[in-house]
Amino acid sequence: MSFKRIKWIDTCKGIGIILVIIGHTPIDPTARSIIYAFHMPLFFFISGYFFSENRYKNLKEITVSKFKSLIIPYISFSIISFFLLNYLFDQPVAVRVFLEQMIISKRNSISYDDPIWFLTSLFTIEILYYLLVKFSQKLYIRLLSVILIGFTSSIVLKVFAGGSILPWSLDQSLYYLIYFGIGHYIKGINFFEKNKTKSFIITFNSILFLALISYQEIYYSFWNLLGLPSSLISIIDGIIWAILGISFVIIISQFLSLISVLNFLGKNSLILMSLHIPLGFNFYNTFVRARLNIEIPNLNLFGIIVTLCAILILIPTCLIINRFFPFVLGRNMTIYPLNNPSK
Repeated sequence: MSFKRIKWIDTCKGIGIILVIIGHTPIDPTARSIIYAFHMPLFFFISGYFFSENRYKNLKEITVSKFKSLIIPYISFSIISFFLLNYLFDQPVAVRVFLEQMIISKRNSISYDDPIWFLTSLFTIEILYYLLVKFSQKLYIRLLSVILIGFTSSIVLKVFAGGSILPWSLDQSLYYLIYFGIGHYIKGINFFEKNKTKSFIITFNSILFLALISYQEIYYSFWNLLGLPSSLISIIDGIIWAILGISFVIIISQFLSLISVLNFLGKNSLILMSLHIPLGFNFYNTFVRARLNIEIPNLNLFGIIVTLCAILILIPTCLIINRFFPFVLGRNMTIYPLNNPSK
């Protein structure tokens, strides 16, 4: 099994963004819980995999860079979503509410486009991990640190119990820092270049993932026998599901990497994540479902159909944004320091 960095990453992201979209449709709760167990950890894992500790000279440089690649798109897609809802889909959002939600950026509290909480969360994680890199040059120290931070913050802030969500989803960021750190650690030890280890561990994890899906009752009965605190079980259980799910996506990406559509979706996952609800879903509901009076009794089938429709709508949108409006993605932009305005 050979891993080609660009293809398997793009394919993983393509699979991941499809899961994100279908997870936001009214599918069966069991299916949704499985998807939610690993689809966001997957994206933070990939982001960590691509983190380059030697690319930035100082905190200012990485902050400016990540502001361009994450916060500019966050602001851009917020504005786009605001106009879509107010002027195309007749779902008015008050300016005050819009500005308040955009600035605070709390997960599950961005009514005009909730998935973009990921962008501010990732921005925070990138900066935090950069500071951690400056603290220690040893990969295993960083890995242990993010696990400790993730565990501690999850217990204190009650992430899994639905505690109060902090501005810029900081509570979630501290937890997802675990997967970002794992991704960077995996890259640092050249894990995917070690064929035997890679194949065995990822294959084993993938099989175990399928086994847990099939025998969840037995799995959770085991946890009950241990008698551990529920808060600790939630965290460990969450990490197990996420790591196994990520492994499963990686393994199937090897067989699907030649599918150009998946690669395209992966390369444009930022646009798809940001616009699948305000544009994709609303377009489907307004111009497709309402006019054709489509009623599908099976929830999962309905979710798949809505997802496919949203993707078909967003593919030309991706082409248009990349071709004519790259600044929406923070590309082809130069942000000069405030103390040097003459350039």
